[in-house]
This record gives sequence, C-alpha cells and structure tokens, in this order.
Amino acid sequence: MAVPNWKLPMLIESSDAVIVGEESCVGERGTRWITEPKGNTVEEILDSITERYFNIDCAIFTPNPSRVEYVKEMTKKLNAQGVIHCSLQFCQPYIMESSPLEKEVEKSGMPVLRLETDYSQEDAGQLKTRLRPLSSV
Repeated sequence: MAVPNWKLPMLIESSDAVIVGEESCVGERGTRWITEPKGNTVEEILDSITERYFNIDCAIFTPNPSRVEYVKEMTKKLNAQGVIHCSLQFCQPYIMESSPLEKEVEKSGMPVLRLETDYSQEDAGQLKTRLRPLSSV
C-alpha cells in the first residue's frame, strides 16, 4: 500500500495478527537490488543500472518464478504463519499473478488469504470480517 494508506495494515494488526514482512511495489523491493558502482563510461554505468532493473521481480513480469520463490523464502526466514496476498483493485498484474503465487505458496504448507481492496475506507468492514479468523490463530 502506498503511503499514507494504512487501512489494511491497521485492520490486520487490530485482528491480533502481526505483520512480519511485506513484498510490494512500494516496499522493500526497491532496496533489494542495489546498483553496483561499476563502469567508467556513461554506457557502462547505464548497463549497470539496466542490469539492476532486469532483476526486479515485479508482478508485471508474469510468469514470475523469482517473486514466488522470494515470498516462500521470506515466509521461512520470518517464521510467518500465513501469507496475505493483497491486490489493489485495477492493478491487473498482481491480480493476474495472485492465483499462481497462492498455489505455489500453499504447496509449501503455508495458508494464503487473498484480499482485493482499494484506497477508500468503504470496504473496511468487509475486510475486517475476512480477517477475523486471524485472531484465532
């Protein structure tokens, strides 16, 4: 979720769940692949920057096995008890990738909850109802 939209994190944590990590367009993905300071010419430096962007596992690059693997690794590393896959309405790449990602994550025994929302507050009650089972985990 883009700042200052804290609707979903607030609803998740008020459902007695704790967010231990995130993987999104506006989150830590932007810092995972830092451009290596290599090259002496403008062309070499641009190649270095280009190399960095070809590594990014954004949902727009479907099929996206590196994103799936990263989510599975992150759940293990952070001792997550489940994954909430959130898609913003009208963000077609994340919506298209949600089913394949969920199937792969569930194969590893990790439960997945898919949520689709937007930046408004109108669906907060519905999301809270869907998140209620988290308080019993």
